[in-house]
Parts: sequence; C-alpha cells; structure tokens
Amino acid sequence: MAEQKNMSEIAVFFTGGTIGMSPAPGVHGVVPGNNFTELLNQLAPQDCGVSLRPVRWSDKPSPHMTPKDMFRLAGDVENALAEPGVLGAVVLHGTDVLAETAYLCDMVIDSDKPVILTGSMRYYSESGYDGIRNLINAVRAVRLPVPPGTGACLLMTDRLFAAREVVKTNSLNVDAFESREAGIVGYVAGESVILAGPPSTPAPHRRLHPEALAENVPLITAYTGMDRSLIDHAMASGAQGIVVEGFGAGNVPPALVPALEACLEQDIPVVLATRCIEGGVWPLYGYPGGGADLKDKGVILCGRLGGPKSRLRLMCALGLTDDLAEIRGMFEYA
Repeated sequence: MAEQKNMSEIAVFFTGGTIGMSPAPGVHGVVPGNNFTELLNQLAPQDCGVSLRPVRWSDKPSPHMTPKDMFRLAGDVENALAEPGVLGAVVLHGTDVLAETAYLCDMVIDSDKPVILTGSMRYYSESGYDGIRNLINAVRAVRLPVPPGTGACLLMTDRLFAAREVVKTNSLNVDAFESREAGIVGYVAGESVILAGPPSTPAPHRRLHPEALAENVPLITAYTGMDRSLIDHAMASGAQGIVVEGFGAGNVPPALVPALEACLEQDIPVVLATRCIEGGVWPLYGYPGGGADLKDKGVILCGRLGGPKSRLRLMCALGLTDDLAEIRGMFEYA
C-alpha cells in the first residue's frame, strides 16, 4: 500500500452522522446540519500535490443506515479506488454503526488502497468538537503505508483500528472505541500517524463479492429462561439465516436447541456469536445448548467476530450461496 507518484486524490465520502450535526430551531436535540462543505473548508491544503475529492453521499444519522446502504456505499468506494488517480478513501459516518459499515467495507472492497472510516462523538458546533481532528488524521492515515492485507480501518480518538476487530464500547465518551485483544494498527503522534509495530503478515482474510445481500437475516440475543418462540417466529417469517448471540463462549438456554435444530433441518444456516465483547465463541461446553454441542449439530461458530458483524457476513455469504458447507467455509477466515 505504498504511495504511488501518479496518485493525486483522496476521495472523502460524507454519509452523515454526528460529525455533521447541529442544533436546529424548534428541535430538541441535534439533527443533520448540512455541514460537509464547512467541515472540509477547515482542513489545511494537502501537500505533495494531493487533493481531496468531496463526495456528498448522504446526510443520514447512523441508525438510519441499512445493510443495503452499507453495501451500496462500499461499492461506490470501490469504484472510486479503481481510478488510477485516487490514493485512497476516507468515509465520514455516524458512530452508532460505524464499526459495522467499516467491517462491510473491509469484507467486500477488493482493493489494497487504504479505506479509513471516521466520525465524531460530539456534534459540529459543540465545545470540544472532535470531528476536525478525526478527519485530519484520517486523511493522514490514507497516506500511511499500512501493510497490504490490513483491510479497511477505523480512526477515532487518535487511534487506528482494524475494522474486523473494532467495537464501540461507550455511548457518550469521546474515547468510545476499542479493539478487543487484537490491539491497534496505529496511533497519532503530533502531526503524524504511526504504525503500532513493525509490519507483519496480517491474519488470513477472505473477502466476499456478492451482487446483493440477503435481506432477511435476524440477529437474536439470548436471555435467561428464553424459549424457542423468537427462533420459531424468525423461521415462520422466512428467515434466510439466523445469528444468535449467546452467553459466555457461545452457550444458549436449552429450550432454543430444538428450534436451532429445526432451522438446520430446513437448511437455514445458524451462526453463533456471544454477547461478550472479548474472547469470542469457542466450543468448550458439551451440555445441551453449549458451544461444543451446538457446533456438533451444525451451528457455525463466528470466532471473535461478534453478532452484528457476523450478521453482515452471513448476509454476504447468502448472497453468494445457500450451501451450508460453503457458508461455513466463509466464516473460517472472517
């Protein structure tokens, strides 16, 4: 991902989010404020002949983004990266589902050019606004020689995270994102973005390239004493696949087991995640509903991917095939 002399532009996609929001008369709370142009105008001119190409993609609050929106955005970013004169892309996005959009971009964009997603926890006119700093550092990160295979990254609070690992851990604090056990890709030092360690071989990573996403893939969180009714309802509603967030290392109440077996009997893939932020899913327990028991029955374990990202991956996988063995293979290097 080294810089090339013939590259001269960084595409900056604005999708909306707190980074562009402001108070509005007669409205309780902040709302989209059409502040993209003003935001870009506050950036210093780029050196070495690099310019910014603004792309006003949308002005949506983060919770309004759908998987279909994320998939379309990833396609538009990939098209921009395919141009020889584009060095990389920065995506400005709301933070609520920023990690999910980053992961979808990481999963489907077939380019080794850098893609850096960022946003802000404070709104445009708020004291201590973090949006400008995050945008400046995201642009700097595009020009950083990130090792090939790193994939899309998320930059917030002076840290650069791999999209596959990052999660939002705080709903209000500016320091809202963490990267679980994997650590960070890089960090901001003064006016520079620095890699966190020497270049290394990234973990195996399989990109998926569906023409469209499967749409009916619910994410269901387990709770104590849960019965099978939600799983049955999902099946009756035509679910193409189901992701279940279990407890601990991937364990669910025993009443769910017959419903999950029924899904598998109808060739509906079931992916098991965990409610825990760290550790991931592992086949440790063989009791009814334990991770090992469910794996033996044919449930797909998501590893450390987590529920929301597992859902996006399953939607991509189902956009390519309905073969359970092939789908299982797509989760081996997620």
